Amino acid sequence: MSNRPNILFIMTDQHRGDCIGADPDSPRDRDGRPLVHTPNIDNLIENGAMFTRAYTPAPSCIPARRSLLTGQTPFTNGAPGWVTTPWEFEHTLPQELRDAGYQTKLTGKIHSIPIRNHVGFEDMEQHEALFAHPDDDYTRWLEAESGGKYEELGTGLGRNSWDPRPWHLEEYHHPTNWTTRRALEFLDQRDDTRPFFLNLSYVRPHTPFDPPQVYWDMYVDRETPEPYVGDWIDAEHGEKIPDYPAIDAWLADLPPTIVHRARAAYYGLITHIDHQIKRVFDKLRTIGELENTFVVFLSDHGEMLGDHHMWRKTYAYEGSARVPLLLQFPESMELPRKRIVGQPVGLEDVMPTLLSVAGVDVPETVEGRNLLDLVEEPDREDWREWYHGEHAAGSYDPENGTQYLIDEQFKYVWNPVTGSELLFDLAADPGEERDLSDDGDHAGELERARDAMVERLSSRPEGFVEDGELVPTDAGPDDVGDPDDCSTSS
Repeated sequence: MSNRPNILFIMTDQHRGDCIGADPDSPRDRDGRPLVHTPNIDNLIENGAMFTRAYTPAPSCIPARRSLLTGQTPFTNGAPGWVTTPWEFEHTLPQELRDAGYQTKLTGKIHSIPIRNHVGFEDMEQHEALFAHPDDDYTRWLEAESGGKYEELGTGLGRNSWDPRPWHLEEYHHPTNWTTRRALEFLDQRDDTRPFFLNLSYVRPHTPFDPPQVYWDMYVDRETPEPYVGDWIDAEHGEKIPDYPAIDAWLADLPPTIVHRARAAYYGLITHIDHQIKRVFDKLRTIGELENTFVVFLSDHGEMLGDHHMWRKTYAYEGSARVPLLLQFPESMELPRKRIVGQPVGLEDVMPTLLSVAGVDVPETVEGRNLLDLVEEPDREDWREWYHGEHAAGSYDPENGTQYLIDEQFKYVWNPVTGSELLFDLAADPGEERDLSDDGDHAGELERARDAMVERLSSRPEGFVEDGELVPTDAGPDDVGDPDDCSTSS
């Protein structure tokens, strides 16, 4: 057994920050108790910490994961939006840990380009859920298991459909179970002379909304919260809401029954993952490694789930941009427990944090910061004042570009194509239903945020700033595409 802690890095895809039971903004039942049942994820806080202002630096899969694995901002690593250039990085989190003697393994999704790019993992067993990768390891397993009779999309749902229904096969065949089993097999067969870095990376709760029947039943007959509806919707995109939305529409004012079923299915997928995670914790306990394992739980970005009539991601709004982020510490680490941290943090902070846990030097290319500094001192004054995120235009709509800043209370959103801006008081209005940008009582906050955005973007080549002012532009990455165009990606 190594003296250095193992690292279990659990990742979900398209998982909203408010969709774990422990989150202060999580949906509640009629008794005021959390609606989303995630006891195993919530329990991480008992011997760890939860970050309630955790955000993605770019709310779609590829740019978010590039930042996560490099510790860099999207602009620095060349992906301020959805780009499909090959991943060629000087330093990655798994590579640094591998070079330091860790056994590095991924089960599930990585979304690297090209498809089998290991970016430092010694071994990967992949479920990518991509039409461009029809023979990933899960797909081949399911075909072999069924003699060619079963397909993941045998439900008739699309990779990006808001239309839900229960899983059509035995729960054993669900990709969430498969991803877990691959992790359990690794723990049984690992090299126990080395510490491990295991990235357990689930595709769900990303669409399709297809939980096994038992998890569908947990929520479909319960009251789910209605979507948030902002007073700014008509001005921002009211004219674009279609009368007859496509099954994968990013903007759709759907009937309440459909929204309820989609939310019930989404919550069911999350609880399913939570229960599968317990299998991994039980295995670690059985082999005597749980107390020597540092655990991270997070997602790459969220899912709008009908808020403001929007679906999927790429937006600055909370449903899309905020993610769950929880840590659990090994017994040997002398850190405070049960920490709830409200400072703004992001995915680029994960790499320097985990390298510090492993006792590995942080490369100079890394721009993120060590989250353990906030665990030690949640109110430290030398933390970042604003967290910055962005997504280039040209994904679902030519005008959907966004730049956003978040502090402990406010969020400022600027659209670099249209020039529109929004200001939200997240403490008073977590659903972002009231735009304060024209509220004279908040003129000072608006100016402070705008000045911070000017400072952040003034040196960018896109031309976001001229003469100290934000100016609209449609400049962006040359190969920006649709983050849900599954002919190339998911």
